[in-house]
Amino acid sequence: MTTQSVGIANHRFAFGYYRQTFWNWLIGTAFFLGGLGAGLFVLALLTDHTAGMLVGYLIVVVGKNTAHLLFLGRPERFWRAAMRPDRSWIARGIWAMGLFAVSGLILLLPRVLGPAWQLSGWLNGAATAVAVLSAVVIMFYDGFVMNSSPGVAFWRTRLLPLLLLMYATLGGATLSLTIRELRGEAIPGFLPTLEHGLLVVNFVLLAVYLARMNRSLPAARETLRQWLSGPYARVFFGLVLLVGLLATLLLSVVQSHVQATGLVLLIAACELTGDFTLVMVLLKSGLFPRQTALAYSARGI
Repeated sequence: MTTQSVGIANHRFAFGYYRQTFWNWLIGTAFFLGGLGAGLFVLALLTDHTAGMLVGYLIVVVGKNTAHLLFLGRPERFWRAAMRPDRSWIARGIWAMGLFAVSGLILLLPRVLGPAWQLSGWLNGAATAVAVLSAVVIMFYDGFVMNSSPGVAFWRTRLLPLLLLMYATLGGATLSLTIRELRGEAIPGFLPTLEHGLLVVNFVLLAVYLARMNRSLPAARETLRQWLSGPYARVFFGLVLLVGLLATLLLSVVQSHVQATGLVLLIAACELTGDFTLVMVLLKSGLFPRQTALAYSARGI
């Protein structure tokens, strides 16, 4: 039986593929904000940009954590998810966010409140290393969380953490450029080139990802079909590819020759729309393997 002849089941015991429904827009928002904020923080730290560091820090610590707590429903029990970091990527992510919150604050305090809050040389270096390492983990660990779900074939590839890492870096670069332009600050020469390169790399990586899924399990191929010609085709081609990658690239090239504040905001809106849409489509389109009805149902028992 081909994947095209198998429909989407109304429930998990009916014949056909059935959708995952646990991961909703709240967790998608948390994934998106975590990657975006961490990517911005790392780039701002590497380029000594205090405003970018502060915005990136707040996006992760306030935005991502708030969305996570709302998704849990019982936020007072979040500490249980942090147990067993040796086995769970969710636990590793929680530890990374905690370390990032502490180390990022240590780095921001002297920049915001003055040099009196500055730590000694080796302590400041240690805080910098922890902040960068934990931020990078935040940028890709959501991919491993999804990857560790054995039932959704479309997520069962090590390309997923890499894809989310690269999109987080792209979002961070775009937002860093936007903040600098709005504040009238000098832009490092490599930053626009980095954004252009990441747009091309992300397109190629996304194409490789989809080609890999075309050779994967039937459920993954069915998800791919829904991306290319099914219910997700419009948002994938329209928002992820056309708006998020192509329009962002073309507008950013124009921006390098014509400086305009409105254009900067449009570029950021296009890129972030594509980024968020990709995360949501990845989550919403996940399919579990096709199932058959229970045997006793056929006997009328």
